[in-house]
Amino acid sequence: MDDPRYILALDTSTPRGRCSLLCSTGSTEEEALLSGEVRISRTLLPHVEQLLNSRNIPADMIQAVGVSIGPGTFTGLRVGLSCAKGLSLGWGCPLYGFSSLEIMAMAALLNEMRTGRNLPDYILPYRDARYGELFTALFQVSGNPESSRGNPLSRVREDEIIAPVEFRLPEDGDTLLAGQKEELPESLAIGASQGALRHHDIDSSAVATAWLTHKALESRTPPHSANISLNYCRKSQAQTKWADPKG
Repeated sequence: MDDPRYILALDTSTPRGRCSLLCSTGSTEEEALLSGEVRISRTLLPHVEQLLNSRNIPADMIQAVGVSIGPGTFTGLRVGLSCAKGLSLGWGCPLYGFSSLEIMAMAALLNEMRTGRNLPDYILPYRDARYGELFTALFQVSGNPESSRGNPLSRVREDEIIAPVEFRLPEDGDTLLAGQKEELPESLAIGASQGALRHHDIDSSAVATAWLTHKALESRTPPHSANISLNYCRKSQAQTKWADPKG
């Protein structure tokens, strides 16, 4: 029997980053949460090394690297992508990048599967974007991650920044919310009658990043290595405060 291969996934879209290992068969997952008291740039690689060593997994058993590309914290995203690119190049394996909102949606779907309930029609992830705004997107569920070939999430709305009052549910179907409860807009209660609502309290997930990478490999999606870039959804403070006015 061939030795198993593994997927290494990084999600540094929040101040506390995460790294995870997932067996290429879709099992044996493990996730490590980085310390929030030390900068991600100092802790990410040591955590990756510790995670691999704890399972006695050499670099040549890494089949692919997955990473969150935002939206999220500017510094964390840059560190995560730089690390992922370096590991991918050094190990000679493909690199895949995914929206942090898609990652949150996948994490919510995986959590919902564990409850044994029927899968929702839609997943609506949201995240605090600061300045009184939210990052959000919308995905339709088209299959079960454990049984469907390829990504079970189909994008309905692109990643966007909105005011909380603009946060809206799909017009029909069961909707699963994915995000932190304290960031849920109060206005949502007004529209709750539009569909049956469920909620999973999710911040980030390297396990879901690994699952999306696994599904990309399974469906033979070309690697994102050559043209992967970060998706901030807005300009950085450096760009807005100190950019050339003529630019």
